[in-house]
Amino acid sequence: MKGLILAGGFATRLRPLSCSKPKLLFPVVGVPLIDLMIAWLREGGVRDVVLAVNHLSERLRLEVGERRLGSRIKLSIETEPLGTAGPIRLARRFLDADEPFVVVNGDIVSDINLREMVRAHKEHSALATVALIGVSDPMQYGSVTLTPDGRIAKFSEKTPARSKSTLVNAGAYILSPRVLDFIPRSGPSSLERAVFPRLAEMGVMWGGKHSGYWYDIGRIPGYVKANMEILRKSRMKATPALEGPWIGRKAVRPFHIGKGSHVQSGVRLGPNAILSERVLVGEKSRVTDSIIFEDTAIGENCIVEGALIGERVVIGKDSKIGRGVIVAGQISVPKGSIITENSVILT
Repeated sequence: MKGLILAGGFATRLRPLSCSKPKLLFPVVGVPLIDLMIAWLREGGVRDVVLAVNHLSERLRLEVGERRLGSRIKLSIETEPLGTAGPIRLARRFLDADEPFVVVNGDIVSDINLREMVRAHKEHSALATVALIGVSDPMQYGSVTLTPDGRIAKFSEKTPARSKSTLVNAGAYILSPRVLDFIPRSGPSSLERAVFPRLAEMGVMWGGKHSGYWYDIGRIPGYVKANMEILRKSRMKATPALEGPWIGRKAVRPFHIGKGSHVQSGVRLGPNAILSERVLVGEKSRVTDSIIFEDTAIGENCIVEGALIGERVVIGKDSKIGRGVIVAGQISVPKGSIITENSVILT
């Protein structure tokens, strides 16, 4: 079976971190999102993965390659924004013409059972099967109304006031090739606004409720929440990869230290500190409630508390980074800097 990851947007809601880094390479407890998604798709029987991309596509081509974690990877590159349906039309040459295929949004982390979705899709002879998740506040998602037998009776994109349902689109679909006939032949188009409501009216669309974990990391708050909850619950079985002696260092769980990272003497780490790969934390520094991207160096005697630090950042010694601070990738913070709460550092 083949699968398509929709990641063609510009990740504007993840700026400034996404200015230099594609969303699919964002670390989730130190693991690139693309690796989590490939592993999830592989568990669902998908070993041929198409990435529908635009922003920083050349970097993805170089870093992801043609094979990853045992799966074959192809890129379908948009030269202009095509919405959520247009990329499927563009990638049709990579998909099977006579078999259902999997489509997932490129900003979710979940354990949705894709094999079960495929089974149900075939059993119902559906044109589309959509994973659904119950949320307390459906304002930012499409509201879905189900019949008792699981057929989707109504699909309303981001109009919860018109529906009492708290079931929303979870961003994972099984689509039959015939769905391509409902996508306009040119220009941008939307699955949620144009295609799915029509299929629901025709009675050929089914939904499956998901009761496991599900995170939407398309916004900064959701990204932080996913990292911290996964870290605390060890859903990915993340364990510190300590290198060298841990003498003279203080750590409060939970914390994660990625491969190739080094924590020097006198460091206080955690709780809720996530160091991605190849991170250096200098002597007598403190890192708590923070996510540090790969290849970043934190100098001596620094305090990093409740911050998001991008990749290849250098933080000079004796600096203090306050809560809610976001430092874009590839930035140098001068020694002795004091960055106040909720600041965004771009240059």
